[in-house]
Amino acid sequence: MLLPHALVPLHVFEPRYRKMTRDCEEGMRVLALAHIPDEVAAAEKPPRVMPVIGVGVLARVDRLPDGRFNIVLRGAGRARIAEELRSGEPYRLVRAEMLQPSLPFSTRIAQLADSLKRLVLALSSARRTPELQALVQVAARARDPGDLADVVAGSLLEDPADRQAALEAVELLPRLELVTQAAAAVLAQMASNASAPN
Repeated sequence: MLLPHALVPLHVFEPRYRKMTRDCEEGMRVLALAHIPDEVAAAEKPPRVMPVIGVGVLARVDRLPDGRFNIVLRGAGRARIAEELRSGEPYRLVRAEMLQPSLPFSTRIAQLADSLKRLVLALSSARRTPELQALVQVAARARDPGDLADVVAGSLLEDPADRQAALEAVELLPRLELVTQAAAAVLAQMASNASAPN
């Protein structure tokens, strides 16, 4: 699962994905990750994937002596699969359309972005981990509400279905609502854990 602005480290060892990594590195350095929603989808031939995918660029490529790779993929955007392309490659190729919000910023979007920044600050006060401290710094500098929502989603959402929902939330308002609710739920869980008897 790849959300915009997220960094995803991958160890590439299967021969088909080694070839894909070589081709990607020699080409436009753009790669997409698609989510397989469940075991039923995984059993299909080829596995069925969700139509909205995370598009990334190769931020780092380390070639290992035996032909494997360690790579870091940086999320660059969201796209919808338009069609799967036939090719002679051992990996899957698609034609995809980049997705961008169509509605302009609104007062409600600005309010939600402010609320989300305050929630991140409260989370970092409740649990002083290096990850949350770094998230506070990034959130404080975020000027674009969509970028803010994506960064927070990438840090807080762990469930693949929740991450896919954030990826599919192209419009800013539903994306901010989803991530703000998730951040509030994490904060409430922290408060509950802190007040529970030992």
